[in-house]
Amino acid sequence: MTMLVIITVLAGRSGMESQDDISMRMDRLEQAEDDVQALTYYAADITGWQGLVVADAGAFGGKTAIGPKGYNREGELESKKALYEAIDATHVEYLTEAERAQFDKLRPAWDEFFVWDEKIMELIALDTPEARAEAMNSINGGEAASAYSESLEITAALTDSLAKRVAALKQEAAEVKSDSERILFGALIAVVFVAAGLSTVATRSVVRPLGTVVAALGRLARGDLTVRLAMNRR
Repeated sequence: MTMLVIITVLAGRSGMESQDDISMRMDRLEQAEDDVQALTYYAADITGWQGLVVADAGAFGGKTAIGPKGYNREGELESKKALYEAIDATHVEYLTEAERAQFDKLRPAWDEFFVWDEKIMELIALDTPEARAEAMNSINGGEAASAYSESLEITAALTDSLAKRVAALKQEAAEVKSDSERILFGALIAVVFVAAGLSTVATRSVVRPLGTVVAALGRLARGDLTVRLAMNRR
């Protein structure tokens, strides 16, 4: 009986430790997902600002659009800074080796994008139809677009990989919970059966001797003085 209780306690403790481990790993995965989501946000933010800079060039002239008073150009540069800070702050220690290999390609891809972004700004500053057309060609399908697409593909691959790991970990958590419940339920059933068996044995050890005593007393009451009690004292 004591052994069954010990087994039940150990099984419960093991299940709790497994759940704690899974919870810790899930927290790390969710942190990595948040990091990659931030990178995706800044990617969209940067190209949004870039498009507004082009619009400013058409409305106010190229030099104004990219100059100190260029509100949207300033916004783009701030987002650029935030992007690189987010890359540096990413919890790469929570990534797998394959994910880390993907992540290591991200900064070079953005470096390439901003090289072409600077060239686009130089073209915009020329304030000629030909220069603006060349800038738009780079944005819409040229070198800047290629570098941007590469960065998006990298973050998309990371997002997909992390999502699969989260799904697998949730499945593992469900299996651990199910296994723990089965073990505890089995141990509980065993305890009930053992307790029932012990109760039966205890009852018999009391009822049988008591029945013998009652029978002997009955014979004595009827005048049988030869009655002897032969009882096991165990």
